[in-house]
Amino acid sequence: MSVNRRYRKPPVVEALCEMYFEGSEWDDTLIGQFYERVKNEFPKKRQQEIQEAQVRFSTAGEAAAGVRRLPPRMQFVTEAGDRMIQLGPDLLVVNQLRPYASFEDLEKTLYSALDTYRELARPKGLARLGVRYIDRVIIRAPTVRMEEFFALYPEIPPVVGASHGAFMLRVEFPERRPGHKLLVTFGSAPPEEPGTTAFLLDYYDVSEPGGAITKEAVQPCVRTAHDNVIEAFEASITDQLRALFEPEDEQP
Repeated sequence: MSVNRRYRKPPVVEALCEMYFEGSEWDDTLIGQFYERVKNEFPKKRQQEIQEAQVRFSTAGEAAAGVRRLPPRMQFVTEAGDRMIQLGPDLLVVNQLRPYASFEDLEKTLYSALDTYRELARPKGLARLGVRYIDRVIIRAPTVRMEEFFALYPEIPPVVGASHGAFMLRVEFPERRPGHKLLVTFGSAPPEEPGTTAFLLDYYDVSEPGGAITKEAVQPCVRTAHDNVIEAFEASITDQLRALFEPEDEQP
């Protein structure tokens, strides 16, 4: 069994679970009905427009770039702005924002929102499930030796030079756990303060669980995805970086 470390200053800026359904009975009244169920806890309501970049290739091999407008999402946000539910046709997303509380809190909101969505939209199936954690790491130094803080980092040939600027790594790990794919993105980020160095670590686990859409059926898949993400995060960093997050006692 893996060790689940807890930190007093976790680097998480956003954690989310998204569910893509099939065959939902969707109409415009569903948004209002859903809001009535959650407004005591998520009183702020706003709409987000979604656009998707596309590149098309003709038979002659010519490329044409464009943007496709997707159905808008409705967002319901807590008064404090630390949690959010996003709703769209065949889509439910639960976000935990700063300050990050815990995976247990994320799960609690997720299954409550899932029960409400299932009752109102009556989806026929669960096509895809994603669990994502985005971490922002701040090191109080203008430059850092990557290997002191990270086990995952770009290696530069000596002939190019000993230092580098902005970067991004993107690696997919298929089937680390049966039925789950993990996408890891690691890159530099704009610093929040002068004299500091910032990085983003992004872990996204994707699965296609199928089957029933109940808490009992979905929970094992959500927890496997979470374990996948946490293990990858811990494998990506060193004890020197962990110390900056102020570890609490390790929990089995």
